[in-house]
Order: sequence, then C-alpha cells, then structure tokens
Amino acid sequence: MIKRYSLTIIALGLLLAAAGAQAEESENQVATVVSGTTLSGYVDTSMNWQFGDKKTSAGRVNDPAKHQNGFNLNTAQLRVSKELDEDASTWSAGYAASVLYGPTSEELSYSDGNFALQHAYIDLRAPVGNGLDFRFGAFESIIGFEALETYENPNFSRSYGAYLEHGESVGGLASYTFDINDWLLSVAAGVANAYDNPITINDRSSNSSRLSYMGSVDLVFPESTGFLEGTELYAAIVNGLPADGGMDADSQPNVTNFNAYLTMPLPVTGLSWAFSYDMLANSHRHGAAPVDSNWANAYALYLIYEATDKLSFANRIEYAEGSAGIYEQNFETAWGDKQDQFIANTFTVSYKLWENVVTRAEFRWDHDLSGSHRMTDDGSRNNSFGITGNICYIF
Repeated sequence: MIKRYSLTIIALGLLLAAAGAQAEESENQVATVVSGTTLSGYVDTSMNWQFGDKKTSAGRVNDPAKHQNGFNLNTAQLRVSKELDEDASTWSAGYAASVLYGPTSEELSYSDGNFALQHAYIDLRAPVGNGLDFRFGAFESIIGFEALETYENPNFSRSYGAYLEHGESVGGLASYTFDINDWLLSVAAGVANAYDNPITINDRSSNSSRLSYMGSVDLVFPESTGFLEGTELYAAIVNGLPADGGMDADSQPNVTNFNAYLTMPLPVTGLSWAFSYDMLANSHRHGAAPVDSNWANAYALYLIYEATDKLSFANRIEYAEGSAGIYEQNFETAWGDKQDQFIANTFTVSYKLWENVVTRAEFRWDHDLSGSHRMTDDGSRNNSFGITGNICYIF
C-alpha cells in the first residue's frame, strides 16, 4: 500500500526542488531544475451550486455530490519531467513523475486519501525510422478524449464517457509514427498488469498472473487538406482481468473499454467540433458468486469556439446508456432495474484575464430518460441543474 508519508516525502522533495530553482526561471515561467528537466504543475479550484439544493452523483467524475453546493480545492499538481529529444535519429531517454494532492486523487488507482501518484515512467527512443518510442512504468490510460487536467478540456465537468474510462496502467507501451505524404499515422501497443490495479502499485494476485492489453491508432490530417488540416481521428482499446485479491479468474469479469473520437476544425476562424464515443463491457462472472454481464455506451458531441486568444465557448451534448446501475454512485434509495439512460448539456465560458490563469463559468443540465428519478441522490427528481465556477493556475 502507498503510505501517506511516502507521498508526502515525494511532494516535499518536489517543493524543495522548486524552491532551489526559483532564481533561474526560464522565459516560459517553467523552472529548470537540472539540464533538460522542468518542474511544472497547476492548482485547480471550483465552486458549485445545484438548483434546489439537491445533489447528484450519477455518472459524475470530478464534480460528484460532495463537491456540490460549496467551494472546492480540486487538485494541486507537481510534476518533474524530461522530454525526449526532438531529433528522432538519435538514441534518447526521458522521464516524468507527477503527484497530486486533493480530491481529484480519487480518480486514480494509486491514491491514498488526498494523495495520488498520477504517473511515474521512463521514455526511451530507438533511432528507427521516425523514432521507435517505448514507455515503462505507471502511466495514464491511452483511453479517453478528455484529460485528467480539466483546464485542457473544453468543459470543466467531465463527461459520462469519462466516468466509464480506464484509469491507469503499470506496464510497457511501444509507439511509432508513420509520415505518409504528411499524413501522420501513429500506432501504439502495450501490455500491463491487471485492468484495475489496487492501491498497491505492484500488487499481485495470489493466483496466476493477470494482465491487460492495449492498443491505439491516431491519424492527423495534413496541410494539403485545406481547412481540415489538424483534424484528428483516434481509437483505443484496453482489455483485461481486474486484480481482486486471491479470487480465481472465473470469478472475475473480463473487462473491455473502447474509446474513439474525432476532432475537426470548421471553415470559420476559431470554430471546431468533436465527437467522442466510449464503450465499457464486463463479461459474465462465474464462480461461487456469479454476476451477470453489464455494459455501457456514452456519446458526446462538442462545439468549441475560440473567439479571441483569451475568450472561448464550449458546448457538450451527451447521451449515455447502460445496464441498470452502471452509472450509479452514492444513490441513497433503490436504483431500480430499468436500463440507465441519460442526456445532458453542458455550456462553458472560459476567459484568461490573468496570465497563466484559466477562469470558467459553466451551466450543466442532466435528465434521466428512464423516469427513475436518478438525477438527485435522494431519488426525487429526473432533472438536475447546476452552475460551476472554476479557477485554475498553471505553471
């Protein structure tokens, strides 16, 4: 188990490194600790109010009930890293290590209370063609359109699809990018420990080894495609057995998580759209306590307009469905056996008034299409309305 004092020592070490580097900051405000190594991070805060003082948790990721109707420290991140050399014709090595403090830590597998190891890995490059890259260690999943760092997403609150997604892996990943007449095609494949590792990073089942397997493909359109330049088509899959004590494999579901997304600029300056699809499937569990298989699908459509360098607007429309209870979280009454069905709309305005600071205002509406009143944790309403303010400082 990751001990809290161990994570505290790591965080203090990073803070001391930052203090020692304050006198030699680079032009982009990122402190250089040693040659080629940078220290970065962010502090993320928010405030939320749900209309009618009713809280909702169904399908929520970074804004569940305990983060509603009040003020929140979401995350403080510290990260040290050294990127691979840009020259793909040379042998190159790099690394990254990041720790988090705050409730966002709960989204990750390797967490202890408010502390979490976000990632710690080594990157290696072999000078083969355009560069054959390898990653070993603990790293975030290859699944997902939205990032853990909310300031990188069009909206503050995360989607239903993000609720379904695989979190982290401990293993190895190989990747290569083909340049085909300026079309960039990237492929990756990897193997890691069990699909969902427990808090202890290197824990093993008492029975046979349980592994997960992953792969992705990414296509980026070239300048020759006109206004479609920069369009990205991505697909990824992770499959494996969870690590769950000493239970035999027949007692555990085989888990498959798939994500695909498309991002595309439109022929209007600053306007773009994106579509994301997530699928989660758990096979039937046999053994002493059999459980039926379950599944979920989530679809999200994004429209994004960057009006100026500082001002942007984003709207996300969602539809989510799945087996009864697959989106359940903190529900206080009987969920019922009707299939989960939700729609939602999220509208976000972002403005950069201060340097390195992202400020956001967001309105979100969710509706339970099943009519089971799952949009409040007390089971009293089919609709949920909320407003959120978000302030994030990035360094």
